[in-house]
Order: sequence, then structure tokens, then C-alpha cells
Amino acid sequence: MRISAIIGIAAAALALALTPASAQTIYTGGKTGAYFGVLCPALVDGLRTEGFTPKCQETAGTLDNINKLIADPNGIAFVQGDAYANWAQANPDQAKKFVIIRNDLASEGVYFVSKNQTQFADVVRLITRVKIVLPPQTSGAAQTFENLKKVLPQVFTKVDASQVTYTNSAAKAVDLALANDNTLALFVQLPDPTNELFKTVIANKGHFIPLVARALLNQKVAGENVYTLETRPVSAAGILKSAVEVTTVATPITIIAQSSDNIPDQGNARVNHDDLIKIIKSTPKDKLLPKSGPTASLFSRAFTATKETAASLADKTEAAIKDITK
Repeated sequence: MRISAIIGIAAAALALALTPASAQTIYTGGKTGAYFGVLCPALVDGLRTEGFTPKCQETAGTLDNINKLIADPNGIAFVQGDAYANWAQANPDQAKKFVIIRNDLASEGVYFVSKNQTQFADVVRLITRVKIVLPPQTSGAAQTFENLKKVLPQVFTKVDASQVTYTNSAAKAVDLALANDNTLALFVQLPDPTNELFKTVIANKGHFIPLVARALLNQKVAGENVYTLETRPVSAAGILKSAVEVTTVATPITIIAQSSDNIPDQGNARVNHDDLIKIIKSTPKDKLLPKSGPTASLFSRAFTATKETAASLADKTEAAIKDITK
């Protein structure tokens, strides 16, 4: 073998050996969403000091992320907590391959909005007569609705398919709900008062319906709560007006991965994957979140609802469920 060939082979081997533990891909969501544009870059920044430089990959959302992780055991993914819970219930054997790395970085509120309905207890009583408008069937909000049917079957299994409409976007769903009586739009969103969905509801004098039920607050997947109850602003305060706050369930943005046991024990792949999981779990929360920019404040404070608010709203829902199941 010629010296040049030997040198070439040696150089290639050295390059491979020096490749950082960065082969991991972080599956996110659409390029315009917070997972891709905000949370993933902040996570990458937090991992750089540990020798990891994973890349953020645009995807179609939670279900797409799960499918990509099934095909890529080395990757990690952001998923919407309740959408993941709904998938895990439907696919228990495949779900055993995954581990929840953490779900405390941020949560998204689950929002029902309406032109004329204001209380979830009233929606429960009218459930066979309301219309529900959703974003596309592949969206996180559509998966939220499927999860609601499983967790609150006394309410949502009463909804006939003819009552449900899927649209091409959350914005379109909101527009239809605000233009028609007894019509609800469901969307899942970070509580950013500058978000156009919230602006649309406020500008059109629509109503945010508090979605609260004990069954939702008690739901768990892999021992982790699927929902918490939070009070969050949906419009900023001005000189002559107070901020508008909404109390509703919120679902955590969850980071998942395949268990390291599913990676062949050869080379450094399993060790790197295991280290990556341990590092993400143990790194202080603030080091994995955006440090500056317009969205940083969304992650800098707690939004937990008071016990009194939670009990009052849950009691009203339970009374309405009891009425419709007599």
C-alpha cells in the first residue's frame, strides 16, 4: 500500500475519532414555532460546554418527532405532553422504548375560545349541541382533543363526528369560532401575549373558556403529570388597561429519547447517548432556556393557579358532568 493511501486512511480514522458527540439530532417542529426557533437553540447552547453540538431539525410536530425517534435511536425530541400521552396510550409497546428526559422547561396552555360561551361547565351541558373547530388532524391540538376523549369520556365521547371540523390552521379555527354561535375553537399555545391568536380573540371580544377537570389534573404518563393548572396572561397590560389572564390546563413541553439500552453497545454511541440524557436531566433549568429576546420572559416565572381557583373550577365541572350522566 502506498504511503499516501496509508496517510489518507489514518486521517479519515482520526477525523472520525475527533467527531464530537454531536451526531444527535433534536427533532422539533415547524420553523415558525417555539420548539424550533426558541427552545431548541437554547438547549443546544446549554449542551455545547459538555462537548455536544446537536442540530435542530424542522419537523411536522409531535407525531412526526416520535416517528423520527423510532427510526433514529440516537436522537432526542421535543413533544407536546398530552399529544405524547395520547400516542403512548395507543402504542404501549413502542412507548416502552422511550424515556422522558424532562418536562419542566415550559408548558403550553390548552385554550378553548368561543363567541358566546364563557364557562366549561356550560360547555359540558351543551356538549351534544356545540360545534368544535380544530387545526389540522396532524396538529398537537387535534391530539389534545383525542386525549380529552380518553380522559373525559363522559363529556367528549358524546361529541358526534359531524360536530367537529378540521381546518388548515389554528388561526382559521379561531376565526370560525368567533364568527359562529355555540362554536368552540381548540388550540395549544405558549402564553405569549404578542401571539396573533390571542390578539384576535381579544380584538373580537371573544371568550377564553377555562378548561379544568380533576381527571385531567390526575392524568399521568410514565409517572409524570400530563396537565397542570395555570393562570397566564394572554394580553399585556397597558396604560389604561390591565392584562387579561386566563386559567386553564397546560401541558408540558417534554423532551424524550429512546432508552440507551436500545442503542448497540459498540463504539461510543451508547455512552454518548446515556451521557446526553444525564446531562439534560441534571443541568439547571435556566441554562437550557433562552437568556434574552422577546420570549425569554415566558419561561422566567411560575404560573400556577391558586388552590381556591382550581377547586372552584373543578367543582363546577364535576357538577356539570354529574348532571349529564344522570
